[in-house]
This record gives sequence, C-alpha cells and structure tokens, in this order.
Amino acid sequence: MKKLKRNGIAWSLDDEALVSLVDGLSEGFGTKRTHEIRGAHGRDVFVKYFVERGFLGMVRNWVLPRGKREYVVGRRLSSLSIPVPFPLGYGRGKRGSFILQERIEAIPFLSAFDKGPHRERLADGLAVLLDLLRKERVRHNDLHLENIMVDDNGLYLVDLHKTKVRRFLFSRADEVVNLTHALTMVYDRMTRAEKDRFFNIYGRPDMRPLVERGLGTLRCRWIESKKGRAFSTTSRLVASGNRVYVRGREEEALGAFVESIKEDRKVRVERHEDHIRKTYRSRLRLEKAWQAHVALEYLEMEVVPRPSYVARASLLGGGYVAMEDLKAHGEELDRFLDRGYDRMAPEQRRRFAYGLSEFFGRLLEKGIIHRDLKACNVFVLSDGFRLLDVEDIVFAAPTEETMRRMLVQLNTSVPERICVSDRVRFLVNLVSRFSFDRKRLLREVARSSRNEEIVYEGVSGLKKESWRGHRRGSLPPSSHSR
Repeated sequence: MKKLKRNGIAWSLDDEALVSLVDGLSEGFGTKRTHEIRGAHGRDVFVKYFVERGFLGMVRNWVLPRGKREYVVGRRLSSLSIPVPFPLGYGRGKRGSFILQERIEAIPFLSAFDKGPHRERLADGLAVLLDLLRKERVRHNDLHLENIMVDDNGLYLVDLHKTKVRRFLFSRADEVVNLTHALTMVYDRMTRAEKDRFFNIYGRPDMRPLVERGLGTLRCRWIESKKGRAFSTTSRLVASGNRVYVRGREEEALGAFVESIKEDRKVRVERHEDHIRKTYRSRLRLEKAWQAHVALEYLEMEVVPRPSYVARASLLGGGYVAMEDLKAHGEELDRFLDRGYDRMAPEQRRRFAYGLSEFFGRLLEKGIIHRDLKACNVFVLSDGFRLLDVEDIVFAAPTEETMRRMLVQLNTSVPERICVSDRVRFLVNLVSRFSFDRKRLLREVARSSRNEEIVYEGVSGLKKESWRGHRRGSLPPSSHSR
C-alpha cells in the first residue's frame, strides 16, 4: 500500500496511479459537499469525505477514522463476495477522513423500485442480498434503501462505516435489524403476495411476525425524530423568524382575511383568500398539530389539509397553522351523508363504504390514529378523504381497543338512518386487514354504540338521534355506511 501526505492529509492508497488523483484534494472540499467523482488513468473514482465535529469526533478521527473503517469493512465484504464498490484507499486529515472507492453507475434501490418496471426482480434481489448478509453474519446498522444501489449487474451496499461482521454468532436481533431497516421504506407498498414471496426467497418465513413488529417500532422512532425537529430547518422545513415553512411553500398562504369559521375555548378557525388559518389557545396543542403535519409530510401521505407554515405564538396573538382550504372541493362526512345518502344507489353505497374503509386501513397500517374520529373530522373529497383536527393525530401501532374506540366514535356521529348492512360492510372490510377477532370487535362496537347518543352536524345544523331504528339483537350500529 502506498503511503504519502498531501495538503495535510495522510493517504494510504492501493495503487500508485491514485497519487495524481489525491494531489489536488484538501479538507476544504468537504465544507460544501461531501463527495465527488475524479478520474484517474482511465477510471472513475468516487471520493467521499467524512466531516468530524466536536471533541468526540476529533477522538474518533484520531483512533479509527471513518474513511479507514469503511475501507477495511469494504475489503472484508468483498472477500465474502458481498457486492460493494471496491475500496481503493483512504486518507485522514485534521477535521475528517476520506474513502476512495470504485465508482459504480447505479441509482438508489428506492428510486428503481418506485420508477422501474422490474419491481418483482428488485424485491427478489433484496431478499437474496439480505439472506447473504445473514449467512455471512453481516449487520449493516444503516441499511435503508438509499444505501442499497442498483445497476444492471445487481445490488450493491454502500455507507459501510457502521457495518459489523460478527465473528461467531449472528443473533436474531441482528437479523431483524437488517430486515427492518431494509424494508421500512417499501413494506407498506408491497402486496400480501409480494410479502409472502419475499420471505420465501429470503428463506425464513417465520421471521415475518418479528419483522412486522420491528417495523412498527422503527417507524415510531423515526416519526418521533422528525417531530423532534419540527421547528428547525431540515430537508423538508425552513425556519425563519417565528415561522417554520414546509420547504418550497414559502410564498403560499398570503391571502387576506375573509371570514371567521369557528371559535371556541381551544381554537379559532378563519378563512383567508387562499388558505385556512387555525389559531390555537394552547401552545401544546399548536406543537402537536404542527408535529403531526411534519411527520405526515415526511411520510408523504396526503391525508390531512396540505400545510404551508406554522407561526409561533407572540405577544399579539396565539400561534397558528396555515393550510389549504378544502371547502370548495367537498364537505365533512356527517353533512355529506345527511345530504346525499338517501339518493345513493346500493352500488354507490358499497363503493363508498369500500373507499372509506381502505382509507382508514391505510392509515392504521401506517400507525396513524385519530383520537377524536367523529365524522365531522373526516372530510369527503371527490377523489378521497382527509382528516381534520390534526392535533388529535398520534402515531402508534393500532390495537383492538384503539379500533373499537375509533369505530364507536364514527358510528355514533353519522345519521341514524344509515342502514346496518352499510355499517357492517365498512367495518368488516376494515377489520379484515388486521389480525383482530372480527366477530368480537363487531359485537363490542355494537354494544358500546347502543350506550351512546347519535350526535352529528347535519345540513340544517346540529342533530341528536337515538338508535330506535335498529333491533337491539341485530348486528351493529357497527361502523358506518358508505
């Protein structure tokens, strides 16, 4: 290995031909970017710089620089026939370290999975790669799908500086970490058949329940980290003064006041020319609302009104969230049913029930729960649904009790005349997506609903009704109609 020093950087290079490549490199190149591609004697080399900060970073850079660690691990994985960009050398400076690797013409796995026509082949390749890691006792520790690259020859692992190769025992916990990190970005997009095929090719169908529990835990941790930075500048947000904007929406929601929609002890809701402004009396509720908006932005789920920015409370007024105005495109679920249910043909009702259950099923599978799921907090659009009162959204794995409570809230906030068959259709289609006891849950929803009064906002105003139109011994009030 060739040892030399250039511009204050100590280099260790596999090939004399690489010397000319590092001659012009300095740590300054890492101030604005952390990688670049350089040519050396007819081949392209990928150069990556690891910036170290603080006392601990300085110690790490002195004891075991990340560039050197990635080089050593990459060499080890190559010897095990695990596909990685081949390491060519490394360097250590005062403020960080470098890794030099063979350049591969590849794109991130997630981009290929989303855009390409070879979805099944890619999922099969991922299962084979993960099986190889298990057999060779390799735990990557950061195996999200941006760290798996795809080219015409297959899949490659990158970002190896956290990777560990176990000498003896590769535990079940190691295996779950690899699987959950790799699957977290795509698992909810896979069909049941695709999931079955994946675990069969991986060779361990018994791991599926463990992985699915691990995915739920991982998602909650990830969401909590995004919520924790909801008032900071990030890849999705721009903090400026007392406002935090969703990046790219800094020039939105500027219109003048039009009318007051609602005001109570918790919130004031106003319509402006180009947005809705929801002002919170409580700082805590404002923070909860914005954190939920931010988490959903990161999840890329259009299930609430599109937010533009949050303004923190000041001496002159409470904090508020500025968001899109949905009113021109639909109405709340209770009013929608009160206005149009009687005019729906049976097939329309079936389609509506199916669409609404699919919407809630997708939310619950993602661990998105609304703690005040009255029908007035569900907005019906021509092409789908949205949740209102975002401050009541929490992120957690659904339980049978969670499902019962949500369904009772919905069931007792729609018109009494919604027939039992439509209510049951909605419930059965929703609950069938989960491993709950369907019959027991249906009975519990019916029993709990009968003890509640029906209260909803109809076309002509607030309405209160009883369950006199339903036989006490029949299947529910179990969910609602669509």
